[in-house]
Amino acid sequence: MGGYDILPKTRVIFNTWAIQKDPNFWDRLEEFVPKRFENNQVDFKCQDFQFVPFGVGRRGCLGLTFAVFLVEYVMANLLYWFDWKLHDENNETPNNLDMNETAGLITHKKKPLVVVPIPIT
Repeated sequence: MGGYDILPKTRVIFNTWAIQKDPNFWDRLEEFVPKRFENNQVDFKCQDFQFVPFGVGRRGCLGLTFAVFLVEYVMANLLYWFDWKLHDENNETPNNLDMNETAGLITHKKKPLVVVPIPIT
């Protein structure tokens, strides 16, 4: 694999963070660009291994289909029933949001995004 000899029964751990941050597959890695996934051939079901949010193979997430459905359902309802604005105390605008991340077992924003839902009447 990749020029290395791996002995039988050797446990191999892949660095999925590094795979998903590979500049050979992604342009403008440090920017939040949701449109990069529109009409994109990258498969989140892990067939090509550029993007592996649910793991791969027999150790992959059994709830993949349910998770995708649930996220789409919840997001559609939130976007349909509410308008959103940034929380005033943070003095943030869409142009100056802090998108820095923390390192660890999972990646999350250093400073949480706080938004206020405004019911649509």
